[in-house]
Amino acid sequence: MADPTHCQLALEPAVRDSARQRLASVRGHVEGIVRMLERDDVYCVDVLRQLKAVDGALAKVGDAVLRSHLHHHVTNAQARGDADEIVGELMEILKYR
Repeated sequence: MADPTHCQLALEPAVRDSARQRLASVRGHVEGIVRMLERDDVYCVDVLRQLKAVDGALAKVGDAVLRSHLHHHVTNAQARGDADEIVGELMEILKYR
């Protein structure tokens, strides 16, 4: 793993605010899904639609954080001398995308 002294969350304020708002919305969606699952009269496809909406919102937040990471950390990795570590981190995390 790369040196934590240069691995700070580097998000522009507008991106950070957008991500925070989107995650608050995700929280509401998840709470709604939990309430749906507590009922017997909810159609499975309706639950699946809500889950897909949560997936999409989380993917957008992930894309924003990844884009920021690429701009602020990856582009400078060679100059810092930790390119191999940064590439390893990205390969590890991209397994889950």
